[in-house]
Amino acid sequence: MDKEALDIHGYLNDGTVKIPKFKKITLAENQKDGYWISAIDINGNGKLDIVTSGLAEGEVVWYENPTWEKHLIAKFPEPVAIDVADIAGNGRKDLVISHNFGTCAFWCRPEDGKISWLENPGEYKENTPWKRHFVSDLLATHRVKIGYFTQSENLELLGIPVVGCKPYGEGIHQPIAMTLFDRPKDPVNAGDWKGRVINDTDFRLVHDVLLGKYGGYSGEKHDSMLICSEEGLTWFYYNIETGKWDSAPLSEGDREYEDIGFTGCSNIAYGKLGDDPYGYMVSLDPFHGNKLALYTRRNKGGIADGPWTRKVIDTYGDFDAHGQGATHHVICADFDGDGDDEFLVALRGPMPNQGVYYYKVIDLEQGLIERWRVSTASASLIVIGDFNGDGRLDFATTSYYTPGFFLCDNAQVNVFINDFA
Repeated sequence: MDKEALDIHGYLNDGTVKIPKFKKITLAENQKDGYWISAIDINGNGKLDIVTSGLAEGEVVWYENPTWEKHLIAKFPEPVAIDVADIAGNGRKDLVISHNFGTCAFWCRPEDGKISWLENPGEYKENTPWKRHFVSDLLATHRVKIGYFTQSENLELLGIPVVGCKPYGEGIHQPIAMTLFDRPKDPVNAGDWKGRVINDTDFRLVHDVLLGKYGGYSGEKHDSMLICSEEGLTWFYYNIETGKWDSAPLSEGDREYEDIGFTGCSNIAYGKLGDDPYGYMVSLDPFHGNKLALYTRRNKGGIADGPWTRKVIDTYGDFDAHGQGATHHVICADFDGDGDDEFLVALRGPMPNQGVYYYKVIDLEQGLIERWRVSTASASLIVIGDFNGDGRLDFATTSYYTPGFFLCDNAQVNVFINDFA
């Protein structure tokens, strides 16, 4: 490829690269809370709604599309993560939530960590709480994922702690107890769910997992996960040939700052390029880190068909006094409609390392990538969807306002409508 073709200005001027432009709709601002956001069609009207929660005030809130009316549907002590599925079996979207995070992650008490699910009522009276069903205690539960991991007939729930099961600071760098729960035959009346530990030896300080149907030894119908942990990036799956859980390390992540106590990987996303669903991967490193890394490989194949080569392509400021950086989430999607995925990085703050950056891969082989800041509001997590029904992908964010970790200025919930593709 000639030198002129690699000039970013040439790409921009001839229209090959579309400049990202999004219209911001603020659903809430000046909040004293902010951590989780999900995009869900709660009431079945065909429009994606927004659900948020946070550890400070503990409210689980539904913003109803298209008016974005706010509904308080539950309140928990320290809710952390939410996943979505038809748990009750009536065709409606229920919510599974981890809560009572307490003083985790770095000083967990024995009682810190619980899982419940909220039953979608189907009729939505103003601020009427959804019925709550308890699932289980699980110390330091930080993520919950619903899928078909070992079979394809009955939903399974995966509880993923952030640290090991030893309390009062002893579990920080101890292996987590990853626990799988079977959905009961009658979940509405079942009481506690039965769970079994599927791995308590291999993963430490797990910040996030990315669920997907990655194929290979996990089968085409089963869900498996990319785990971001102290060890780095790992594909963890149920091997349908052996009937056992197995893993494949993909990268050791970041090892530069071992002296601050955090290594490995914090978040992961993969992007489609052409006909390759795994054209590249991007990660944020290490735990609550400050680096953005790009993963490339020479050949196509499954997610574990490497080797993947990792290269740091951006850094967002320094670590704070607690050894943590500004990054918190990364996600891929095709926003400009050209068939290739772009990616967004959520920065919790403070400024200047705050907001959302949009990255466009222009030439992967030559390492040509452009970025634009598309939001300056603190961003904890990002969700993607077509929120106005025009066929283009939009995104939404919630800010990061979590006592003991980071309190942003002017915590907001925002929807960003695609105005350029």
